[in-house]
Amino acid sequence: MTRTIGLYGGFFNPLHEGHLHVIKTSAKSLNLKKLILLPTYQNPLKENQNPKSIYYQISDLRLQIKEPLVKVSDFEHRYQMKSTYDVLKKLSTKCSLNSFYLIIGLDQLGHFHEWMEYEWITKNISICVIYRPRYDDFIENSTVKKQHPNLFMPNLAKFINSSTPCFHILGDSGVNISSSELRDV
Repeated sequence: MTRTIGLYGGFFNPLHEGHLHVIKTSAKSLNLKKLILLPTYQNPLKENQNPKSIYYQISDLRLQIKEPLVKVSDFEHRYQMKSTYDVLKKLSTKCSLNSFYLIIGLDQLGHFHEWMEYEWITKNISICVIYRPRYDDFIENSTVKKQHPNLFMPNLAKFINSSTPCFHILGDSGVNISSSELRDV
């Protein structure tokens, strides 16, 4: 299976070393040709965390991210998407999800079962989970891993070459920082 595009969503408020680590690690490890950053329009599990206009957010992200393969998109805002499921369903009407990886942080794996239509997501796109310190418990104890242990590929090559959607936890080192903590400083 040839997946060459990564989808990485979030508030990015503020963009920090952890986000840049995710970008660099996923781009290199997955051999991506393009990584699309999707600033979140609305997260049903969080209060809106970015009071700045989408145009300011996109401009600011483009100035800060120097990776040529990264494209910052207003897709979520343009279509007023309220969840990852909405984004993927809309995208799937335009092209096959077989070309994409969904990229999430390990902190999100612990809450993945709370995502809207998470079962549909697991059946339709491969998910690369980037390791984050402090969230090791989510590796073995997440609801989705308990429900679907067979979807987790321990080997990166098997993950990349899998013909069906699956998960892989990438890396064993990460950046111990969060946007929430930076905003609270």
